[in-house]
Amino acid sequence: MRVRRKPQPRSRRREVGKALPSADFRLSSGDFRLSLPTSWTGRPIIADVTSVLVVDDDPVFRELARRLLAASGLAVVGESDCVAAALADADRLRPAACLVDVELPDGDGVGLARELAALPWHPRVLLTSINAEIIGSEEVRRSGARGFIAKADLPSAPLVKLLGGE
Repeated sequence: MRVRRKPQPRSRRREVGKALPSADFRLSSGDFRLSLPTSWTGRPIIADVTSVLVVDDDPVFRELARRLLAASGLAVVGESDCVAAALADADRLRPAACLVDVELPDGDGVGLARELAALPWHPRVLLTSINAEIIGSEEVRRSGARGFIAKADLPSAPLVKLLGGE
């Protein structure tokens, strides 16, 4: 016995073979381009992904943070190794959130958090440090940061809640 499949309507058949439209986003000045798939309406499918700027002078930690944030569904759009670079990158990239080390070579991460939180688009800031007792809760609150997480506790921290705005 032979089973016949019901043919799809003509208009549907044409859509199946068509590629989704895409939207190009330049993440940095010419480094690379990323084409994000869009819905049929032209809006990016993954538009709700939170963009994060990681600010830390340790490149090994920045890579680990990138992987951890990506695993949490957050998109790292840039990395900075000092206060000056972080301010320039934040202005250029306009991230929705920033993960900032408290101790940076050219300044204080707490002061940087204050400056970042005061930007016109008000990115969410989360402070971090290898030293779990480097900063008190009152100083974190005054900095405009959402909170402080010791680096050792980052894997178990609610990163999406703290950085993603949920």
